[in-house]
Amino acid sequence: MARGKGRKASTLVLLGWAALMLALGLGAGLVLGQQGCGKREAPGKQAPKPEPKKPDKKPADPKAKLPSEAIRPRSPEPSTTLPRLALVIDDLGYIQPELVTRLCSLPVAFSVAVLPFQEHTRESAEIAHRLGKEVMLHLPMEPIGYPGPGRDPGPNAILFNLPEPEVRRRVRLALDDVPHRVGVNNHMGSRITPDGIRMGWVLQEIKARKYFFVDSRTEKDSVAFDVAGQLGIPTVQRRVFLDDDKSFPEMEKQWERALKLAEKDGFVLIIGHIYPETVEALEKLVPRAKGQVRFVTAGQLVH
Repeated sequence: MARGKGRKASTLVLLGWAALMLALGLGAGLVLGQQGCGKREAPGKQAPKPEPKKPDKKPADPKAKLPSEAIRPRSPEPSTTLPRLALVIDDLGYIQPELVTRLCSLPVAFSVAVLPFQEHTRESAEIAHRLGKEVMLHLPMEPIGYPGPGRDPGPNAILFNLPEPEVRRRVRLALDDVPHRVGVNNHMGSRITPDGIRMGWVLQEIKARKYFFVDSRTEKDSVAFDVAGQLGIPTVQRRVFLDDDKSFPEMEKQWERALKLAEKDGFVLIIGHIYPETVEALEKLVPRAKGQVRFVTAGQLVH
C-alpha cells in the first residue's frame, strides 16, 4: 500500500509539473503572439487607404527649373536693347487713300509725313492716325533750281524771297492743314535748309507748337538740324533714303545699309516715299528686320 501511495504521489507531482510547464508555455506564447501581431491589423479589418495628397495651393516658384521637355517655346518679345529704327514715309496727301491704308497696315511703328493743301491731305492723316501711325507735317520748301521742271514744292511753300512775316504765316497755315501732326520735316528745301536765318524763322514757329523736327537732309549743307538743336527743339536727321532708285534690289541694299548703321550707332532714321514699289518692298523688308531692330516713330527717337 505504501509503494502504491508513493507512486500515486510521484505521478501527481509529475502531473503538477507538467501542468505548470504547460501554463508557462501558453503564457509565453500569448505574450509573444501579441507582440508579433502588434504590427498587423486585427483580423477582419483592412488597413485604411492613405488619403490622396491635396495639391499645394501655394503659387509655383517662378525660379523652379522644369525639365526642358515641359517648356513651351514662346515667340520672343522685342528686346529694349535692340537698336532703334525710325522709318518715315513722305509725300502722303496727293496719293489715293487705298495705298495709304495698305502702307499703314504694316504692323510696326513708323511715321508718315503728309503734304498740306493736297486733295487727300486730311483723309491721309486720318487714315494714318486711325491705324496707329505717327503723323507729321511734310513742310514744302523751295529747292535749288526752282521754278524749273520737277522743282515745284507745292502750294504755299516756304520760298527764299519771302519776307519773315509771310514765312511764319505759311508755316502756321501748313501746320493747321494737317490733322494729328506732332512733328515736322522738310519737303525739298535745298535752297532754304542751308540758310540759318530762314530756318530760324521756320523752327521758331515749330517750337511755339512744341513739335519735333526731322531734317530730311535733302541738301548736304543743311543747317536745319543744328539750328533746331540751338533752339532746344527735339530733332534728328535722316541717314538713309530708301527709294532714290525704286527697284527692289536697290531698296534692299539701302535697307541693309540702314540696319548696319542702326547696329553701329544704336539708332537710325530712314526716309522713303509713298510709291507703290516702296510699299511692296516694305511688306517684304519689314518682317525680315524683326529681331534685328526695334521699330520706333521719329518722335520716339528724338525724345
